[in-house]
Amino acid sequence: MKIITVSGAHSGIGKTTLIEYLLDRLKNWSCLKVTVIKNGPCPRKISCGVCEQQRIPFSIISGSRIINQKGKDTRRMKAAGAKKVLWLKARPLGLKEGLKKALERFKDSDGVVVEGTSVLKYLKPDLGIFITDKGRIKILRCS
Repeated sequence: MKIITVSGAHSGIGKTTLIEYLLDRLKNWSCLKVTVIKNGPCPRKISCGVCEQQRIPFSIISGSRIINQKGKDTRRMKAAGAKKVLWLKARPLGLKEGLKKALERFKDSDGVVVEGTSVLKYLKPDLGIFITDKGRIKILRCS
């Protein structure tokens, strides 16, 4: 299975918009949204409940009620044509195992687009894309 990672310097930089573009062109591909939950204050400075609710090392969300929730990146990914969309929420110590378990669920896809910056520590994608600023893209690595 092929893997493309889309990472960025910060939130709101255009990762999901780029993923929508890719998924529109990649048929039979799926998508994995990765959120790493750190201890301490929320880096987004909003209270969406994600950090407060994550008590275990990782969880993989696949339920359509959450995946298709209005205003969520996962909904946009599904609407862009992803065969399957999963959301991995992980504490830093659970990220490696969570990625392994989540990627196992995409065996019926030709490839998976993974949105997340922390994943680069554990994945060797076929193509890695890093958005440094709006409109500026860096190719990280190609296998």
